[in-house]
Amino acid sequence: MSWLLLLFVLFILSACGKGTQTTPTSNPNLVYTQIWETVVVGQTQTQAALPPTQATTSTPEITSTPRNTNTPLVSSTPAAGTASVTPAVKNTTNPSTGGACDNATFVADVTYPDNSEVPAGQPIIKTWRIKNLGPCTWNQDYTLVYAWGGDGTNWSKNSASHFVKLIPPGDMIDLSMELDVPSEPGTYTGVFRTMNDNDYFFGPTLTIVIKVK
Repeated sequence: MSWLLLLFVLFILSACGKGTQTTPTSNPNLVYTQIWETVVVGQTQTQAALPPTQATTSTPEITSTPRNTNTPLVSSTPAAGTASVTPAVKNTTNPSTGGACDNATFVADVTYPDNSEVPAGQPIIKTWRIKNLGPCTWNQDYTLVYAWGGDGTNWSKNSASHFVKLIPPGDMIDLSMELDVPSEPGTYTGVFRTMNDNDYFFGPTLTIVIKVK
């Protein structure tokens, strides 16, 4: 638009000059060439005055970083259909059912260890050794008694065997029971327990396992 305006101004000036002064006839092509050069110079100066165009840079989008989540610890789960099995323990130590005063531990089979072979029909004397683990002294009212087992025998009819002396804490005692051996061959098992003067069982289970020939 600026070059059209400039062309219009030059045309007015040229018209005014013709009315006031007689000038020799000029070449029209030369006039048009000068006008065009003037327009080009004006466009060049206009473009030079404009501020440089800044290159558009693309700004990367900011992505949100997910927060770390706490992963619960994996706990071990027993397989379906399985169950914990507690193995049977021979002559284990058990606290007294009458309190913490009386407790004992098995020390040894003095006679006829388990699975001993014995002749049929003859009596034997089975002896166990135990140790006093409790804070109380055992007296002669403490006993060794039949508990269970002995199928095929008459061991359940045995009378209680009394302790023969005082047993202070930390001391040991040998406890014996006379038992009739069955006349029929086979393996026979029985369990005996110690009992305090208040008729409470305490201490380990004392077993006898014999093989009759």
